[in-house]
Formats: sequence, structure tokens, C-alpha cells
Amino acid sequence: MPFLKATAESARVEKRAAAAWLPIPEGVQLAIVFLPVLITLVYIHTFAVDVPFQDQWAVVPALMHMESGHLHWDDIYRQHNEAVVPVPMVLMLVLAKATHYDVIAEAYLAYACLVGAVVVLFVFFRRVQRTLPIPTLAFLPIPTILLGWRGHEGILWGFGLNINLGLMLALLAIWNAIRATESARFIWLAISTAVLATFSFGSGLLVWPIGLAILMFPAEGRRSPRLMLLWTAVAVACTAVYFNGYMIHRVPWPSGFGYVLEHPVLAAQYVLVYTGAALGATPSTDAHINLALILLFLPAAWAVARSAELRKAVLPFAAVLAFLLLTLAPLLSSRLGLGVDQPYYASRYVSIAALWPVGIYVCLLALACRGKGWRYVLGIAFVLLCAGITGGYREGLAYARIDQPKKAACREILKDYRVLDDGHLSCFYPDVEVGRRLAFWLDEYHLSVFRGG
Repeated sequence: MPFLKATAESARVEKRAAAAWLPIPEGVQLAIVFLPVLITLVYIHTFAVDVPFQDQWAVVPALMHMESGHLHWDDIYRQHNEAVVPVPMVLMLVLAKATHYDVIAEAYLAYACLVGAVVVLFVFFRRVQRTLPIPTLAFLPIPTILLGWRGHEGILWGFGLNINLGLMLALLAIWNAIRATESARFIWLAISTAVLATFSFGSGLLVWPIGLAILMFPAEGRRSPRLMLLWTAVAVACTAVYFNGYMIHRVPWPSGFGYVLEHPVLAAQYVLVYTGAALGATPSTDAHINLALILLFLPAAWAVARSAELRKAVLPFAAVLAFLLLTLAPLLSSRLGLGVDQPYYASRYVSIAALWPVGIYVCLLALACRGKGWRYVLGIAFVLLCAGITGGYREGLAYARIDQPKKAACREILKDYRVLDDGHLSCFYPDVEVGRRLAFWLDEYHLSVFRGG
């Protein structure tokens, strides 16, 4: 496969210089850097509970239509809040059919997509290693952040599949677009993954301008007007399909770009909390650590921009940072009215926010290979990252210890929905009448907590 071939090619690094910096066998380094995959897998196994939660109930009507033989295209291709997400919907329905709607299986699938995103970032990292003498062990902070327990909702909750799947596909699209500047045959992989990302999560459309910028300003190879025209044509067609029949999602809190412009200070605070959401045990700690990282990053970004060698090396991570920054405008427009701390507590989005400290870290790491002074800057950033990561894991563990018994109790309530009064049923669905009907459907087809009944 081209992707695996690219991985193998990019793995040829400056081993001699890297080994002099850190004389540890490559196999040992690889085992260490992917250890967070196993640690978070244990976290899911320990704390995930098999009971539908919040948005997972939105899948139940389509699931009932599938079970009764009346599944329609409208059940799959439909808008959920601001996003049109048929790709994860198909996966959720197929998995639900295979497991009788075991939402823990959903959580594992969502986690597999998040691990897939880490693997793509590792391929990005190998590209950096082709240019700079960086040991593989230096990759460790990246999976530690991306798979960190601060993103507990996206890890323990199967409906995080759309975000994790979309993130993996967006990263693949970026990588394939970069490869397309070197070999035109990769353009079809880039387009395919971009289309899938578009219909997987709300930020998927933003892959198209990032890909176009990569094709317009290639780090290697030549600019190809033909590829740019092809990419633009598919982007326009994909966007037209996406917004065909699209309905503006109305929310009860203040929203819109006008509200953002009226509250620039709140908007800046929101951005600070959001981009640092993967770090820290509280929103305040998150914001302070992120502010310190930004102050270190600004001169680093300028230094990288001035070096053609470094620009080429960190291009994938620069594209990732650009992608994250593009998500800010729609996010501020739709969510600022919920308060500046909202992105911290909506931890399902942490996997996307994690791209910010990851990109900063890689830029500083690249500079540390070219100047002794930057090594001190990297050391400071590393201490900040360790503090934020530690706080994030503590917060995720505390959340899971509280959340698990609550959901376990709610699971038992759902089993007894027929005999319990309305006051109990709101734990699994806020609208009790609708909740009873959805529970009846699950019971009727022996799904979820009613499996084997």
C-alpha cells in the first residue's frame, strides 16, 4: 500500500547522530513511545460502561429502522447539530448490528481511530527525523498528550467516534496531499481521505483549504496546476453536496460572529482554554500553561519560518497547526456563548485541541537540533508539558471514578424503565417520555442493556 510504503521510506533517519544523543536500541524506543496506547486501553477497559449516553440515543431510531428492515438513506445521511456525518453513522450502525448495540465496542472503535491518528502523526515525525537527528523516544509526549485521559469523553464515550475518525482521516488527507506534491498518484488518496473526513466530523471541510495550500506551496517537487485544479473542483463539489439541504443549527445561547466581535476578550480567553484543553487539571491551569507555551512558540515559529530546511522538516505539523487554527472561527461563532470554560469541560474535543501543544513541541524540538539556546527553551516547554499532562491524567482519573458508578446505576435504571417512575428515568434521557419510547425500542429488539433478554 502507498501509505505503508511511505512509512517505510520515511523511517530512514540519521541513526548515527540520533544514537549519539540517546544510545537506546530503536526497538526499545518504539516500545516506549507507544506504551500510552496500552495504558489508555486499560483505562477504557476499567471505566467504560455499556449504557447509551447523551448523543448516542440519536442513533437508536436509525438502529430500530435497521432492525425492522426499514432503514432509509435519510437515517444515515442526516445532519447532527452543525455536522453532516454519514461515515461514522454507517460504522456505528454496522457495529451496533454486530454487537447488539454494545456501546463499549463503540468506545473501542473510537479509540482505534484515535490510535490511528497517533500512527499518522508518527509518520509525520519520521519525516522530521529524515532531516534532523532526533531520537524516536522524543515522540513520546505526542501519544501521551493525544491519548491522555483529559479527553475522557472522547475515550470512554463511543459517540466520540465521529471526532476521532474525522481527525484520523484529516491527518491522512494532509499527509497524502504532501505526498502528492512528490508523486501525483497520491492525489487520489488525498482526495478520498478528504471526502471521508468532510462527512465524518464538523471540521472536516477545513481539510480542503489546507490541502490546497500544500499543493500551491510544495516543500518538495513542483507546483502542479492540474492537481490544484482537480483538488479545487472536488472541494467545490464536496462542499455543494455537504450544504445541499443544510439547516442552520439554532441554539438557545448567544452565538454568531457578531457576538464574537462584541466580546473580543472573552473570545481570546476561549481560544486560550480551547487550544490548551489537553493540558491541566482545571481550566485556569490549562490557560496558564498554554499561554506560557505560546510565548515560547512565537519566536520559535519565526525562527522555523526563516529556515528552508526546518520549514520542510516540520511541514506536516505546520499544516496540523493551521488546521487547528481554522477550527477556531466556527467554534467561536457557535460555542462562545456557553462561556470561556466550555471547551475544557467538553472533553470530547480534546483530541483536536491536542494538536496545538503537539505542533508547538515539534517546532521547538526541531529548533533544539540547530541551536543550543533552543534546547533550553525546549526544556522549559517540556516541563510545562509534563505539568499539563500530569494534571490532565489526574483530572481524567478523577472524572472516571465519579462517572463510572453513575453510569452503572443508570444502566440498572434503564433495565427497569417499565416499573420506575419518571423521576428516575431522566438519568439516561432528559425527556422522560421520549426516553421511555427509546428504551422500549431497545427492549423490543433485545439491544444494549436488554441483550439476551
